[in-house]
Amino acid sequence: MDTKPVQLRLQAAGHYSGRIDGDFGPLSYGGLFSYTGGAASALTRDLGKAAAEMFPRYAIVTPLRLAHALARWAVETRGFRVMEEDLNYSAKRIVQVWPSRFPTIVAAQPYAGKPQALANKVYGGRYGNDNVNDGWLHRGRGPTQLTFEDNYREAKALTGIDVVGKPDLASEPHTGLLVACAYWDARKINAAADRDDVTAVCRLVQGGAGGLAEQRAYLAKLKKVLI
Repeated sequence: MDTKPVQLRLQAAGHYSGRIDGDFGPLSYGGLFSYTGGAASALTRDLGKAAAEMFPRYAIVTPLRLAHALARWAVETRGFRVMEEDLNYSAKRIVQVWPSRFPTIVAAQPYAGKPQALANKVYGGRYGNDNVNDGWLHRGRGPTQLTFEDNYREAKALTGIDVVGKPDLASEPHTGLLVACAYWDARKINAAADRDDVTAVCRLVQGGAGGLAEQRAYLAKLKKVLI
């Protein structure tokens, strides 16, 4: 990747203040994260530091691979603003997100404003969440919104970090990005990115087509600085 033009475009967009030297390190990656979501923060800075270590390790270094990875992860993190799923929903929002489980406002009302109860309701009893509070313990965290104990166990196997015993580690920028990159690599998502197949990337990360329109918008934005 020709990095100097990327730095220049990030600088023009107000998301890079370093030297235009072609050295794509923590500051440049941090600029990419903040550009994607539209705002710089301690989180985008820390993700930039982690990316300088993780992205080369997992070959997420070409313009298309970077664009697709950041576009999908931006959907999952509300533009790199959060690293943990916010389940403090109104009854109306619960019905919108889980219409098959909550077909009416009345059905959703007991879980409105009760994140722990909602997590145990929607995530409990499947994919390794077999104990009473597992839905809450294994709620979405990190750039991929890692959910369910089975996926936490896979993340531990892939990274060697005990996110099963300490699930909050997946919300931290360094571990969270490591888990996301390992997940990306295990599912060979670089190949889908190389084909510029946004739908395949969405399904491989999310398991369906949730947030696909938003992902397309982020992808178009990222291509303006990366390609």
